[in-house]
Amino acid sequence: MAHGNIIKKRLLATLSLLLGCVWLIASLSADRVAADDSTVSLASLTFITEEYPPYNYLEGDRLAGTSIDLLQAMLAHTDTPLDRRNIRYYPWVRGYELALHRPNTVLFSTTRTASRESRFKWIGPIAQDHVVLLARQGANIQVASVEDAIEQGLSVAVIREDIGAQALIEAGYPDTLVRPAIDNRSALHMLLHERVDLWAYSTDVAKWIAEQADYPSDIVEPLYTLSESYLYFAINPDTDPQLVAQLQQAFERATSLSLAVQAGGDG
Repeated sequence: MAHGNIIKKRLLATLSLLLGCVWLIASLSADRVAADDSTVSLASLTFITEEYPPYNYLEGDRLAGTSIDLLQAMLAHTDTPLDRRNIRYYPWVRGYELALHRPNTVLFSTTRTASRESRFKWIGPIAQDHVVLLARQGANIQVASVEDAIEQGLSVAVIREDIGAQALIEAGYPDTLVRPAIDNRSALHMLLHERVDLWAYSTDVAKWIAEQADYPSDIVEPLYTLSESYLYFAINPDTDPQLVAQLQQAFERATSLSLAVQAGGDG
């Protein structure tokens, strides 16, 4: 299935990161982080992700996406005996709760916000993301602000504990107008079948989900931006500091090599 122009632009924008990750994996035999025998292994970490394309999603029975490729490169670079097959794939709410309460658990790709800051340790950023209020095409709805949406009595589909839901809570959106969805596909269904007026979610991810459900990407229309923030690896705060430091080092090495590859291509 052909992807829409917006999704193609995002994929092109992340191509250099993918190339860097592939190059990094191929070069590991010649360049690895020196392992200290006293250092704990990243294999003791539990990695959890969800459907949030183009960063992390299922492609058939295989995990794919730019964040998945980045993490695989990080694991390979530290000689950790894990790869994408060891990443757990859960609905967002379950993954978020596990990362919140279980030490040595890493959740990605997670939006870093002020309300979440003290709940996790953070490694990144992985990418920038835009969360908006979306309407179905042809709904003839205009929203100038969150207050405007409230005054119009517009109902909004959200995914519990998702950044869109949290943004509405922080803005004081009435509970009576918020409609929790099981996942992003359910939220899309609710919006397109007029069970809600709006959907609070990432623009690019929503359009990707729409296309995968055989709709045109512009079936959903962004009306108002709730937040512009960055995606990270979120780690339970009680995780061994050595593991956090080791994962941070792997991230920095992987991204620096990716930038080096990009710079070489630009030259």
